[in-house]
Amino acid sequence: MTDNHGKNGEGRGVGSEAQAHGTITISVNTGHAEERIVELELGGRVIDILDIVAAERGCCVEELILFREGEDEPLASVILVEADYPHKRRHHVHHAGAVEVTVYYQAGQHTHSFKRNATVKNVLAWAIQVYQIDSSLATELGLARHGQREELQESEHIGHLAGAHRELALDLVRGDIANGSCS
Repeated sequence: MTDNHGKNGEGRGVGSEAQAHGTITISVNTGHAEERIVELELGGRVIDILDIVAAERGCCVEELILFREGEDEPLASVILVEADYPHKRRHHVHHAGAVEVTVYYQAGQHTHSFKRNATVKNVLAWAIQVYQIDSSLATELGLARHGQREELQESEHIGHLAGAHRELALDLVRGDIANGSCS
């Protein structure tokens, strides 16, 4: 098993060349704005990705879970890396356990437990519902870290934002609305 650091396919052995040598490369998101390429041997276990991340973080493999993009359940240790493995789908490493997300809006706050692979978009939909935001205003809202104004990407996983923590505080904010001015 080889680890190739880099973004957007940088590094050795990317693509079909790697498959010809008995390995595949997988894009792995390990944290907020942290992405890397991991090379795995064909016939190995996909969960070996957790060995790499656990060693780097100085934690036990049991403290981490691995998700494949678009799936709700973590990957099991019995999944083998074969030539037809869906390696082009991004994988995500999270700490185990749910995250208690508190969303602040105006003078209120509401808290809900989310799986770590829930996205900012999932939390935003929940917040709009719980705060009973009118649908005409809802399209102008986004989420930011508590006390900040920079909107988070809707595709970001809550687990990456929380890191090792089990709690996350976010603000429901009104995003930038284009007003036709040139700035």
